[in-house]
Amino acid sequence: MRAKIILPNLLIVLIAGFGSFFWLQRDLHNKATERMRQRLGITSELLRRSEALRGYELLTDLNKQAMSKDVTQAFAPVDYKPAAGETQAQIDAKIRQMWFSNCVRAVELYSELWGVKTGKKPDLAFLTDRNGVVLARNTTPTACPTGKNVSETITVVANALRGGPSYSLWSPDDKAFGKNAVADTTKCPLQNTGLLEMAAAPVWVDGELAGVFVAGFEVSNGVANEKRALLGFDVAVSTRGATYSSSLKDETARQALESQLKGMSDKVKAAITTGKPSEIVQLDVEGEDYLAVISPAANSDVRDEIAYVIMGSISDNDFFSGSMVVLMIMTIVAAILVLAIGFALAAHFMKPIMAIEEGLLKIINGEYEHRFDVKSAEVGGLGFRINQLIGVLTGEEEQTDEEEQR
Repeated sequence: MRAKIILPNLLIVLIAGFGSFFWLQRDLHNKATERMRQRLGITSELLRRSEALRGYELLTDLNKQAMSKDVTQAFAPVDYKPAAGETQAQIDAKIRQMWFSNCVRAVELYSELWGVKTGKKPDLAFLTDRNGVVLARNTTPTACPTGKNVSETITVVANALRGGPSYSLWSPDDKAFGKNAVADTTKCPLQNTGLLEMAAAPVWVDGELAGVFVAGFEVSNGVANEKRALLGFDVAVSTRGATYSSSLKDETARQALESQLKGMSDKVKAAITTGKPSEIVQLDVEGEDYLAVISPAANSDVRDEIAYVIMGSISDNDFFSGSMVVLMIMTIVAAILVLAIGFALAAHFMKPIMAIEEGLLKIINGEYEHRFDVKSAEVGGLGFRINQLIGVLTGEEEQTDEEEQR
């Protein structure tokens, strides 16, 4: 009987509690996932605009520098007064040295100014002539050496030589630098660098294009972390099927992401080719589920296959998990209370019933003088009526409630 009293109530609590838990969990998870999908779509657009703003800021500063006296002076005739007795060869050498010093000073000055402004010097800065041949560079070891024509290899340089400032992400390939690739097989040390954020501005002297001023910044993990802080999502930069940098926690996670992206290379290439963000995709990075959108890098060359992967962890997005744990705990507490109260109620009802059962057994065994004294509001009346029945059967009149009270 105890089970009949306890189990129905316990089942009701468990079914209602756990049913609510799993239904709410699925419903909230679906809504949170859908909200993340919407946020990722908005975030990809935000990233595109932030990249455009970043490029505008860099180009504005670079364009200003390209029009400065320090840069334009590098293309002006060198004012040199020969000393007595100097040969023409010595004079030409001095003029070339002074001209080269002017070019180097212009590049180094920009590097210093940008470093003061942002706290980070360019990883690459150089000045070219009107044909795209590097005249001078900064002292960065990986910078392209002088004398190389980079107009065919670096997209922003080619664009700037057409007269307009240009900005993009750029990744070196394994082509030799220089128009005379057959004769000149030495490759620019830029081949050893990774992904660069490049900007180039034309240099105008007396209304004519004199050259191009170029600056580049390596896209490192720090850049990915900066974008994560801005967007609120993990960010990875993918180029040519490899994950170049990411805001993920460790190298193992980066490699796992790279493996996932290789499995969906068609989506990556489609986003890069069309210039539009991909549909939302699901990634599994070291057992953690992510929703991600693949967004092509602004103004990058298609051949570089550069894209941003914006990722939101599904588990991190399940902000309601704490509330669901509370619901589970409350269900368990309610079940315990049902058991405790059920046992208490069962004991309350069963005790007088068992007393009546034992009394009836005594009467059956011949103890006709036995009377029931059951103190229970629920079954006390039953004990009194049984006493009356025994009185009728034995010929002894049972007292009524009023007589007992008198």
